[in-house]
Amino acid sequence: MRPLRFLFPLILPGLLLPIGCQSPRARIDERTTARATAYREEAARGDSLAPAPLSYTDALASLHARNLELRQARNAITSAEERARQIFKDLLPGATLSASLSRSVTDLANLSRSDLAYAAFAFVNIPGLVQLRLRHYGSQLELLRARWAYELKERELTLQLREVFLRADLLETRRRSLQASLQWTSTGSLLNGLEVDPRGIERESILYALRNEADALQLAITQLIGDGSHRWQPDPAGLPVLNYAEIPPDFADTTRYGQLFRQLQALDLEALSLRERGIKLQYWPDLRLSLSSPPLYQDSGGVRSSWDVDQVLFSANTTMPIDFQGNIGRQLRESRRDRDLQFDRMADHLSLTLQRLAASRDALALTTRRLRVADLRLQALRTLPLTQSPERVRQNLDRLLRLDEQRTTLLLERARLEHLFWILDETRWTRPDWEAAPRS
Repeated sequence: MRPLRFLFPLILPGLLLPIGCQSPRARIDERTTARATAYREEAARGDSLAPAPLSYTDALASLHARNLELRQARNAITSAEERARQIFKDLLPGATLSASLSRSVTDLANLSRSDLAYAAFAFVNIPGLVQLRLRHYGSQLELLRARWAYELKERELTLQLREVFLRADLLETRRRSLQASLQWTSTGSLLNGLEVDPRGIERESILYALRNEADALQLAITQLIGDGSHRWQPDPAGLPVLNYAEIPPDFADTTRYGQLFRQLQALDLEALSLRERGIKLQYWPDLRLSLSSPPLYQDSGGVRSSWDVDQVLFSANTTMPIDFQGNIGRQLRESRRDRDLQFDRMADHLSLTLQRLAASRDALALTTRRLRVADLRLQALRTLPLTQSPERVRQNLDRLLRLDEQRTTLLLERARLEHLFWILDETRWTRPDWEAAPRS
């Protein structure tokens, strides 16, 4: 039995492999059971969510810490940093261990140490110097793109969060107006004031629509802040105030507006330029260096050998393609066509974007004026005396409800227009100093 101990390092993986591998269906059944338990726990928790106030500041902090889209963008930065470092780590020496056994099947019982061979190898991969430079430059572009994409995603989610808070506040205002039009008390059941006439049925439909919108807003808030532990009640007190209606944006001010978007466009152009340079460099010779080394240690058939510096070989070679078939020239022409097309597309996009921004600026001014008119009408309706006939009061309340809906639409339209300018306004955002930031 003693010779069999030499087999143990070789047969151990074969013995452990079946132990760790069940059938796919069995493993899936286990995971399905675990997911069912998670579903039941989440369903029980969701049925008993307690209401809780939510300030904009706390919501924004939770968004930065727990939002999955933002987390994915941060992971992309970390992966880009790791790939950039890996280019130089690939220059470090590597090592492998190997073991082998060769013996007749009918003679396995007579195994001895001389039947086994062990070896330890070291290797160094040194890529072509031109290719190394291109890989490093490309990795830096990728890292910049990941960082700026994170900034853009953070802005987009912040805009969504502010809009959700605005919608929740407007929803509460509309709900109060609807209750006033139905003359329901805040302590009684919402079903006490239902009517059978068409106007009452219409208001009832509006009430249920508001309830559905409230549920949709709750889901949106939960997804944005990454926390579904409560039924959140957003407090709009701390929302950022935007004054683009009073001070129209000047998009010719490139220092203030659109810097992040122009950087992303410039990065796309540089990526095309890098592709073109990479194709051009195929015409140039590339120097490759290599080291070949004997095993660091070897034991074969009982004969041991160790590393010998005299057996280390250094080699350098260079290759230079001669493009008789024209493949490199075709790739170069194609990359230049793509570059020119991207320039033209960017010029068209710039013209259309500025036209849309100018139209949005005019639309913001118009929406603001319409909103002032709606506010004046609402103020006039709310100051009417309550000593009128019941029918007259009911008509005024119906007008109040319609004006509230119109005002809500105008406020949301103004918010969307302001958000369009806000995402471009560099003075409203704190951009991270990526060079000073610690590496992930």
